[in-house]
Amino acid sequence: MFRAIAALVLASASAQSPATLNPTAAWWERVTVLVADDGHAQSCRYESSLQPDGGKACTVDGSEAAAAKSAGAKDQFTRLTFERRFTPGAKPNIEQLQPGETLLGGRVMALAIDAKGAVKNCEVVATSGSVTPEYSCSDLAAERFQASAGAASGSAPREGYMSILVYGHSEHVV
Repeated sequence: MFRAIAALVLASASAQSPATLNPTAAWWERVTVLVADDGHAQSCRYESSLQPDGGKACTVDGSEAAAAKSAGAKDQFTRLTFERRFTPGAKPNIEQLQPGETLLGGRVMALAIDAKGAVKNCEVVATSGSVTPEYSCSDLAAERFQASAGAASGSAPREGYMSILVYGHSEHVV
C-alpha cells in the first residue's frame, strides 16, 4: 500500500542529500507527507540533520500519493514519515519512535565504507513491520561518503548502519 510512495519519497530524499555523506558521525534525513483520505498529498517536507535550515518543502507525484490512500473517515489525514538514519558503530534499535507514531516498516543494513568513500559491503541485518522499504543495498552502493583523510587505500573500512524507516501518525481535522 505504501511501497510506491515510499520508494518515491526515499529517492527524493537521496536527491536532496549533500554530494557526500559523513561516515564518522550519526545523521538523519526525513520526508514527511500529509495524505488526505482521498490519497492526495496535502503537503511534503524534507528535513535533515546535515542541513539544519529548518527543512524545505518537497513534492510528491499525485499518483504515488494515491497509492498511500487512507482508509479513514473524510475528516482524517495521515502523516507518513520516510526516514534514513546513519549510525556509525553499534547497531541501532529501529523500533524506538516518538509517542503516537506507528512503525509501518523498517530495514537496517550493515555497511563497510572504504577509504575512498564507497560502500564496499552491505548486508540487511534486520527488518520490521508489514511495509518493507524498497531502499536497499543496491541504492546504498550509489551513495558517496566522505573519503577518509590521509587513509591508505588498503586501510580497514569504516563500519556503520543505515536504517530505513516508514512510520505513520493519524491526525483528525477539527
